[in-house]
Amino acid sequence: MKQKAPHSKRKPSDTGLKLTRTEALLAQVLLNNMGDAGQQKKALVLRATGFSNVEIAQLMGTTADVVAQVLYQARRDRSVKSKNPKRRKR
Repeated sequence: MKQKAPHSKRKPSDTGLKLTRTEALLAQVLLNNMGDAGQQKKALVLRATGFSNVEIAQLMGTTADVVAQVLYQARRDRSVKSKNPKRRKR
């Protein structure tokens, strides 16, 4: 039986998944246009456009695990806000 190599942190470029040049270019233009928007907002926009966590990680220079956590936090924050709607002033 072969022994598995110890788990090591992979760099986004080590995943073997490649975006086409056009996809990568358009995603970078989108991110550039978002300016100072936070990591969470950028990840949400890329997810909404159909990119996977691995692809988002490549584009943002992070890992898929970080992207998964950021998206989870965004969903959780959105859920909390929808359960506690702000009252309207009349």
